This record gives sequence, C-alpha cells and structure tokens, in this order.
Amino acid sequence: MMRSGKCIMRNNDNDYIEFVNEIMNLRRFGKKKGIEVSGELLESFEHPEKGMKIIHVAGTNGKGSVCSYVANCLMRMGFKVGLFTSPHLIDFDERIQVGYGDTFARISHKDVLLLGHNIMDASIESEPTMFDVCFVMALLHFANEKCDYVVLETGLGGIFDSTTSISCTPKACVITSIGLDHTKYLGETIEEIAENKAGIIKHNSKVVLSSCISKEALSVIEDRCNKLGIDDSDIYHAENSDYTKYYAINRLVGYQKINAKTAISTMHSVIESDKDSFIINYMNFCKSKEEHCGSDCSKCVTEDKMCEISFDEWVDVNINLGISHTNWQGRFEKVSDNVVLDGAHNVEAFHALADLLSNDYRNYNIHIVVGVLEDKDYMNELLLLKPIAKSYMTATINDTRAKSGEELQRELKNNGCNASYIGNEEDVARLINNLMKKDSENSSVELYNDLYVVCGSLYFVGNVKRYLWQLQQE
Repeated sequence: MMRSGKCIMRNNDNDYIEFVNEIMNLRRFGKKKGIEVSGELLESFEHPEKGMKIIHVAGTNGKGSVCSYVANCLMRMGFKVGLFTSPHLIDFDERIQVGYGDTFARISHKDVLLLGHNIMDASIESEPTMFDVCFVMALLHFANEKCDYVVLETGLGGIFDSTTSISCTPKACVITSIGLDHTKYLGETIEEIAENKAGIIKHNSKVVLSSCISKEALSVIEDRCNKLGIDDSDIYHAENSDYTKYYAINRLVGYQKINAKTAISTMHSVIESDKDSFIINYMNFCKSKEEHCGSDCSKCVTEDKMCEISFDEWVDVNINLGISHTNWQGRFEKVSDNVVLDGAHNVEAFHALADLLSNDYRNYNIHIVVGVLEDKDYMNELLLLKPIAKSYMTATINDTRAKSGEELQRELKNNGCNASYIGNEEDVARLINNLMKKDSENSSVELYNDLYVVCGSLYFVGNVKRYLWQLQQE
C-alpha cells in the first residue's frame, strides 16, 4: 500500500488544496522508471486507456503548444477530447482537461479528490512520483468522460516516460524538437536524447516530425521507425506540407508557426488513420445544417453556409478555427501590447525566443524580466538575448532551487549587461500590472516602443501570473 489508513473525502476547496499539495510534494524522480510505475498503476485499474484513440507528443520544446493546437482542432470537428499537459502554471487542474464543442473544462476538484485518493490507495509495490499520479488520474478521468480522442504530452524523455506505459498503439506519435535539456537523465548528445524521445514511437503508429529537428536527431528517429517496420508513407515531415490554405498560421509569430505546422501535419496523419470517424462527424455536421435551414439555404448566415462544403473543405475550415482559437498560457503570451510572458527555460527555447524578438520586434526596446532555477545553464541562455536586450530585470523565484535575483543581477553585470534587481515574483507582478494599466504615477518606465518579456522558467511565469491575477481582483 502506498498510504495507510482509510481516506474520508470531504468535497471543498480546502481539501482540494491540501490534497494537491500532497501530490505535488511527492518525489519528482522515483527509484523505478516512470513507465514501470505507471504501468503498475494502470494494471491495478485494469488499463482504463484500452481502446482510447491517443495522440502521443514528445520533444524538448513545443510539446504543450502542439498538444493544445491538436486538441482544439479535434474539438472543432465534433470530437470529445481529453488533454493532458504539464506543468501547470497556476492551478493543478490545468493539467487535465476535456474539450467538447468550443470549450475546455478542467477536471473538477471533486474528481481530483476522488480519483486521486483511489490512486494513492492503490495496492502496488512501487512508490509513484507526482507525475505518475497525475498521468493515471488523467486517463481515469478521460475514461469516465468517454473521450473520443486523448492527447498526451510526455513528462521527461520518451522511452521510459510514464506516458509510454499506455497499452494501446497511438494513432500518431509526434516529436516536436530535440535539444540539449535534462542531459543528466536523457543523454549528453543530441543523438542520445533523440533516441530517448523516439521511444514513444510504436509499431503501426503514424509518426509526425517537426521541421526544426536537426539532421542528426532525424537520422536516429528514422532509424527507430525502420526497426519498427514503419513505412515511409506513415512518416509525416511537417516541413514537406503545404500550408498556404491555413490562414490561421499567418497570425502567429516565430516558433508558434512551427508548432502550428506540426499540429496540422498531425491532424492530417490522424485523419488518414481514422478517416471513417471524421467522415461520420462531417456527415453529422451536414445533417445538422440541413435540419437547420431545410432546402432554403438563404436562411443560413455566413458560417452556416458551411453545410454546402466538401469533406476536405470542412477539415481545412476546422483546422483553421482550431489553430486560431488556441491560446496556450505562458508561451509567448501577450498579456498587453507591451508585456509578454514566455516559458523559455532552456538553450533551444532561448534561441527560438531570440530569433522571434529579432525578427518581429526589431524596432522595440526589449527588457528581459527574468527569474531562473539554480540547476539550469541560465547564463549561457540569457546571454543569447544580450544583442537585442536593452536591459535585464532580475527577480528571485519562490522555490528552493531558485537562483537569487541579486546574484543573477551581479553575474549579468559581470557579463557586460545592463541589469537591475526587482525583488520577488510579487514585485514583478506589480510592475506588470502597472505597465498593463499604463499607470505613469506608479511606473517611472516610459512605455513607448518598449516590450517587457517575462521568462526564465515556467515556474517563474506561472507564479507571476498567479500574483498578477490576485492584483487584478483587488
């Protein structure tokens, strides 16, 4: 047993907060591989994922964005979609969501308590990590909700990741990018990390590969596909697709376009493998429109004239709607004209952020508002922004692994950067709140042509968002 004693569930927010804290305080890394521990848990619940149509997404960066784009596209096509991502920025329930129609509903606090206690009391030999509990909770919730599709983001790596314990073959296995991150666990070279992340690929799956994967990584991934007997026609290279009809991409910037293109290629791979399901939804759509307007299509408003479009047109329209209505928190999220929140936290992500700012915001004064964790190669990452940064503003994250904002300021100055120390995350939130209100009395900073980019860690961005929300409620 993982815990002793019988749990009495009390359904209120205090119990929810207490239980979520209990989950989050579980160990981050276990003695056994995640695939083994989650496999034991899934076995104890008789594999709730059996029969699920799963889209499995791995990669160094862009996983969450691609998952969100894909889930939104599927939802627009009439499917009920389970979405599992991590980490959460503000509240635990962000990790587990179900989308239907045009909205996503987060898992209820009641279900977190009910499912969570069942998982914590499961009779297995291993001690699960926080991620094991979250992942199995998600699958149990999606099974209860009878989701048509489930989109899963891996936690760390691929081959030994908890999410790879699923017993079914995914409809599509997607790899977004390969970079040098978490080298202690995944390998010290691009090739080793690529081999680890390619571990999600299973026999008979469609495989989707982002355009930003290097030749070295691509060779390793394709070798994995060859060993599994996956035909070249079942490997979708995002860079080879035609995206001219997807106007929604034109509204995106930088790496967001790359992620959206990967998601679109994923959609086409899934439609190819499960076309009958999509045709059924298309026919249901046509039938509902015919019942609405009868034989007189003049009654239709513009969007209802879709009842006359072909299957391929229906697919394209809904992909455009899915992409354009996706808002992924903390990933170049513009909270105002002059403030952006971005979860860049590794070398590859900072390269992408630097390219985006250089190309799309070249006429702006860029101010980098940053908090980092001590266990990251933060200085090399931050110096990638030095050529375009007018200033750095440092802060201390509320985390035991945090780098002191004052020390970070000194190190940046020693590297020739214009750096100042703000304080803690609440101080950053107050600064942003003032900038958003353009309150000249509370901010001595000139707003004209300035862009403030909050980055360095998803924990930092999430905490700043939380404090910002609290300030805006006052």
